[in-house]
Amino acid sequence: MSIFNEAQQLEELAVIGKALIKYAISIEPGLTFERQDGWWLPSIEKNFIGFRFHWSDMVSITLSLYGSPDEQFKQEDLIIKKGKFNYSKTLLTQESQLMAATVCTWRAHQLFYKERHVETGGLRLVDELETEQLAATTTRDPENKRPREPVAARIPRMV
Repeated sequence: MSIFNEAQQLEELAVIGKALIKYAISIEPGLTFERQDGWWLPSIEKNFIGFRFHWSDMVSITLSLYGSPDEQFKQEDLIIKKGKFNYSKTLLTQESQLMAATVCTWRAHQLFYKERHVETGGLRLVDELETEQLAATTTRDPENKRPREPVAARIPRMV
């Protein structure tokens, strides 16, 4: 049985289950999942997300996401809890949680590769871009070798 076949058994959550799987594959080319101890997990080199499907008591999807809960973006639709090791977990029970789960999947992917110092491309956070821009504009005073005020801070902003 494939991950898609198992997700199909989720009745009303089948659509979001398959959408999240396809999204994870789209941001990580070559990603494949294998069943291990009730979880669908990628290889260890790409292990930023895991899926567990439940349909006996309550139809739901448990996501295992790389990164601690405080590293994830706070989502009103999701409760993100501490998982094992450096992972978080969240439970999806409604179709309306798709967007929040997609954002968390993207964030887990970014955190997984950031820790490995690999540039993933794609979307960037505004604060990451501002930090890089600030670092690029900071210069050193050649006479006393201390950092000078960033160029951007010396240019008056129009309000």
